[in-house]
Amino acid sequence: MGYTAWDDRTPSRRCDWLDLIRGWAVIVMIEVHCVNVWLPAEAVPGWLQYLNGLVAPSFILAAGYSLALSTFRPDGSIRPFGPTARRLGFILLCAYLLHAPGLNLADWTLLGTAQKYREFLKIDVLQCIVFSLLILHGLARAIRRPRVYAGVALAAALAVALASPRLWLPGVADGWWLPVRGLVNGNPDRGVTALFPLAPWFAFAAFGSVLGAVYRELRVLPADPGDPSAARWSEPRWLLALGGLGALLVLWGSAAAPGWLRGPQWPHDLLGRLHNTTLPSVAQRLGVVCLAGAALGTLEQLRPRWPGANPVKAASSESLLVYMLHLELIFGLFLARPVRAALGLEWHSLGWAATLALTALLIGLNLWAAVGWQRVRLEPGRARRLQRLGALALAGWFVAAGLVALGYYRLHPERIHQAQT
Repeated sequence: MGYTAWDDRTPSRRCDWLDLIRGWAVIVMIEVHCVNVWLPAEAVPGWLQYLNGLVAPSFILAAGYSLALSTFRPDGSIRPFGPTARRLGFILLCAYLLHAPGLNLADWTLLGTAQKYREFLKIDVLQCIVFSLLILHGLARAIRRPRVYAGVALAAALAVALASPRLWLPGVADGWWLPVRGLVNGNPDRGVTALFPLAPWFAFAAFGSVLGAVYRELRVLPADPGDPSAARWSEPRWLLALGGLGALLVLWGSAAAPGWLRGPQWPHDLLGRLHNTTLPSVAQRLGVVCLAGAALGTLEQLRPRWPGANPVKAASSESLLVYMLHLELIFGLFLARPVRAALGLEWHSLGWAATLALTALLIGLNLWAAVGWQRVRLEPGRARRLQRLGALALAGWFVAAGLVALGYYRLHPERIHQAQT
């Protein structure tokens, strides 16, 4: 990346560093779930726990970043919300189905329990992303001015991160309506614990949206409206600034964190749990993500171009597919009772070698699926046919398998309690 690249201000058509951050976040997410499922907790080193904790911030930041680039047209007007609403609705449907009592009629009726129905309302990372994006879309469409929107989004990110520790204090929001309850904090309530409440996770989406709005100004829009061939900044200059911002956020977050929660209102026994909800912790993780993005973007500028599909970018483009597929493989197939019994894949029962082997297998399968589906999507008609067939197959399974299960458990009622648990 020499002077020519540094001076190349051709407007950006695709943000490589963001694609790479999202792609690697999806890949590391598979490792996270494999390690959490099969490796004993005491065997996971601290550095790996920290690395794994950066997956969700990367993924959520990337979602907010993309919103700013896709919502505002080059002239500053707003793109229609209809296509976005349909996409977000589909993601939300997938998000809740992952926590559904089951995928057949019997699971929703005879085998259902009150706790399973409550778990259906759990707020996980996909729900957090969708609700965060809906809020940001509302702001963008109410404000309609990209620069003002960026300022409001930054203020919203700071406000949520500042308020989050107080929202996580014991008793806050207890007893609220469950579909809303989990958006406030991650404290257990009625047996349900939100994994990614909006406090503080909305801050990552809002800050990502600010970065996207700045990138739009510096790398997408022309510096001179009369000359559309030159943006204000080159990509290397943007990556250098991104890395510098990341370093500042890491330094400030690390310095401010130890003394952030002071005073009698912060019970000593809760300080460790509340740490990740604070503004310094959010800033530190945002900084690491920015540094990683700058590094990946720089490597992308320098590396030779290889033939064939880029599996990391395929994972980024097909992140929802990979997210759904790897969860179904781990928690649906490998942790199914017969498979566990046959292969010995019990929770926290494997060593490093076996865990890494399973991780590599699952990453390979998911990347193969992502690359394959990208090829299918080059033929929109074929892709739609396959999607319809998949939906019909799922609906058929829901009814047919459910009726078979209902018949079986009516003949063997003594097995109902075992199936419910």
